[in-house]
Amino acid sequence: MNKITILVLLFFFLLANCQKKSILKNDRVEANNTEKVQTINLNQYTNNTNYFIKTFDVNKDGIKDKIVSHNRYLGDELLLFLGDKSGNYNLALKSTNFSEDGGNQITDIKEAKEGFEIITQFPDRGYLQNAYLVSGINNKFILKKIQSESESWQSGYTEKCSQNINVDLKKSITELSKVIGNTKKKCTKIYNKQSKVRN
Repeated sequence: MNKITILVLLFFFLLANCQKKSILKNDRVEANNTEKVQTINLNQYTNNTNYFIKTFDVNKDGIKDKIVSHNRYLGDELLLFLGDKSGNYNLALKSTNFSEDGGNQITDIKEAKEGFEIITQFPDRGYLQNAYLVSGINNKFILKKIQSESESWQSGYTEKCSQNINVDLKKSITELSKVIGNTKKKCTKIYNKQSKVRN
């Protein structure tokens, strides 16, 4: 009889613990069928040395916006806050700055004709730079194109590649990586005048 009681108590204990655990899913915490949305505020990042902030009109509505990005080697988080006429900033996008573990790292974010450009570079030997062109028109943040440039000093050429992407930056990192990986690059090699090696 004691064994059955112990097993029943253990079962209810485990069941109660399973129901109390919350599940983190796409920046939302779900617990006991109630949903709380995490609050992300621009003020969290203004004096935080782990991040840098760029200010310009991303969506071309005449109002300055703010882009927050992790600094080099500190992560790949990118947040976009749209400004309004009252001087407030509202979170519109949480995505990636395309920094890679052991690979390219964010170096800059620049204003572009239709939105903004995320620049990453390989921090060690050699030269590899990627520019991710993002459109912000109509408050839709679409990765339109990736332009990359690399040098092969051994073979004496610079290679420039371009990929037309057209994918929403609200997609997960896995989905973005899949689309980028499945999109064909158009590349051109520019040979140094002194180089005799040509493929």
